[in-house]
Amino acid sequence: MSEIDPAPSRSPNSILPSAAGMIVLMMLGLILAGFVSYLWLREPMPPPPAEVAGDPLLSEGRAIYLGRCATCHGLAGRGDGPIAANLIGPPVGNLTDAEWKHGDRPDQVLAVIEKGVPNTRMEGWSNVLDPPEARAVAAYVYYLAKRPVPEELRKPG
Repeated sequence: MSEIDPAPSRSPNSILPSAAGMIVLMMLGLILAGFVSYLWLREPMPPPPAEVAGDPLLSEGRAIYLGRCATCHGLAGRGDGPIAANLIGPPVGNLTDAEWKHGDRPDQVLAVIEKGVPNTRMEGWSNVLDPPEARAVAAYVYYLAKRPVPEELRKPG
């Protein structure tokens, strides 16, 4: 009688190396497809208006706003960003409203940006933005609301 080599023992939770390789390849394919889709479907950002392009504080604020705030507040600050409707809780703030419910003094606007608003999805950004960046975003928020940028925000501070 010939001896039959028994199958190598595996634990019941192990994965065959060939299956693991296929899983890795599929995951890489999904990541690549997602990246290509993102590049293909994204809309280019409109160029900044002349008054923003000519003002370093507003230019910096716009760049940060578009990268950090526009997903909720929208490009024009109306609270209509692409994820705003899917957030739980009170509606996202419309920065172009005539009255800001958390105050319109520079210190109040900075407090909202840095500390957030309790019981809303507006988290504080002080752990991400340094004070000059927060002032730049605040200045851009005033611009979006068609309000003059307070000189207090232009001073280093």
